[in-house]
Amino acid sequence: MKYCGQKVTPFFITITAVLTVTLSIIIFTLSCSGGKIYFKSSFYFVCYTVNDNAVSADSISSAVSNYGGAGYILEYNNAFYVTISCYYNERDAITVCNNLKRMQPNCLVLEVLKEDYAITSFSARSKENLYLGNLNTLLSLSTLAYDCSNSMDKGEFGQNEARLVLNDIENNIKGLLTSNPDNCFSLPLRSVLGECGQSAQGIIYSKNLRKIQIAIADILINLKLY
Repeated sequence: MKYCGQKVTPFFITITAVLTVTLSIIIFTLSCSGGKIYFKSSFYFVCYTVNDNAVSADSISSAVSNYGGAGYILEYNNAFYVTISCYYNERDAITVCNNLKRMQPNCLVLEVLKEDYAITSFSARSKENLYLGNLNTLLSLSTLAYDCSNSMDKGEFGQNEARLVLNDIENNIKGLLTSNPDNCFSLPLRSVLGECGQSAQGIIYSKNLRKIQIAIADILINLKLY
């Protein structure tokens, strides 16, 4: 074979083919990595910060739960927070926190704002629509648990209503697990399912729904897509 009047060897053809394939792979990699899924959510946690470790947080969690708080331990930005409750606007969280400070001066409001999730793998890119649907469902379930806990505090919901809501959340989490049997959502979904199972045993309190609400919010905050 000749190219521009010069003989081209089979070796040259092979190298050219390899380089072409390699370049195509690089271009494909760049187009399928480094992207983002855009999904906004806002959380305002009334909580206590723990400077030591998860063991210290666990002891505080028991105390918080005993007086009616969620007691869920949230890890965020390399720090541990024992949560009392979670809100979707800052004003509500500040109001509750200020009331608590009369008795518990160390409580604070932790603001967490999410806007997007980095896509770092081919697998995540191929599941973008699935993952976006998961995020929407989880935010809806978190809000459902929040509304139920508030209704219980107001005396509008009793055990029957709370159990129906809890069953609804549990069934939706199971549905998500069916669609996400082995990906970045699987393990945290199983954790939330465990929380639902524990809460369903015996009397359901508003703090149980708050704990489930925050456990779901934890997924939305700390999830890494792959």
